[in-house]
Amino acid sequence: METPQKIFAHLLTFGPTPQELVHWMANPDEIDRRVEGTEMASMIAKGAQQQRNGVLASLGLIADSLRMLPPKEKAGSTWSATEWSEKRRGWIFITSKPSEREALRPLHSLWIDLLVLRLLNEPKANQRPVWFVLDELASLQRLPQLHTAITENRKSRNPLVLGFQGKAQLEVIYGHMAEVMLSQPATKIFLKTTEPKAAEWVSNAIGKIEIERMRETHYDGTRSGKNFSLDRQVEPLVLDSEISGLANKHAFLKLGNHVARFSFVYSNIPATTPAFVPRPIEDDDLGFDPKTLEKRPTKSAPPTVEEQINEKLQQERAQATFSMGN
Repeated sequence: METPQKIFAHLLTFGPTPQELVHWMANPDEIDRRVEGTEMASMIAKGAQQQRNGVLASLGLIADSLRMLPPKEKAGSTWSATEWSEKRRGWIFITSKPSEREALRPLHSLWIDLLVLRLLNEPKANQRPVWFVLDELASLQRLPQLHTAITENRKSRNPLVLGFQGKAQLEVIYGHMAEVMLSQPATKIFLKTTEPKAAEWVSNAIGKIEIERMRETHYDGTRSGKNFSLDRQVEPLVLDSEISGLANKHAFLKLGNHVARFSFVYSNIPATTPAFVPRPIEDDDLGFDPKTLEKRPTKSAPPTVEEQINEKLQQERAQATFSMGN
């Protein structure tokens, strides 16, 4: 996984446009020419064909996403994560349509990872904190800087809000590092889950309590009387069955060593702006109008060289026939 990242980072040092990057990653010879003389040349050596094919295939996935970026001359205003991290003005929304989410996943992961990287610096005086709200975290690719942001966010003072369906999703992406990442948030909110292992994990994450019970023993017969003793037991504060049986819009909140059960209402906020505004594209390969999203009239393809020659010959013959008739 690190080899494609290193090669991609090396290609970026040449300052290419997205279209140039797509062209390079679609032509292995172009990549070979630019990594020649570096330690990365051995990583995609032609002798190790299996490893080479795997690296080139990973770069090809990135190229598919880069094709969706507009050329610089058509993009209008440009945006830089480095410049934004200095001023920190406005909101940044990174959204997508469900049909395009899979293709845009590498781009979304790249943009978020760049923002995290640029905001890890020591905070300056009177600098605004930046809240990261990453919903459906498992829908993104592995974010190399996310682990650092979670474990060191107290230094950079940039709070993170992470939303995901279950622990297993993060374990698939981040492996054993998921346990470290999940242990860092000071505030946790647990909603309903009916998966037994997930509910058990939530119960353990909330914690256990020690309960003291007074035990009373009665004696009768030849020896009458009572005996009292304390019985100490450690039990889960919230059973896994309580987690799986939570009603809708009910949850458990854990802040430090305090746990509370609460409910919330759904706020149906009226839409004031469109949820998705497509970028205007003059030459849409799919043939859809970006404003109305309706099929455009099919444009006739330009005549080929052979068709132009035949048309010219027909015109000459018609002219010659007209001259003979006169």
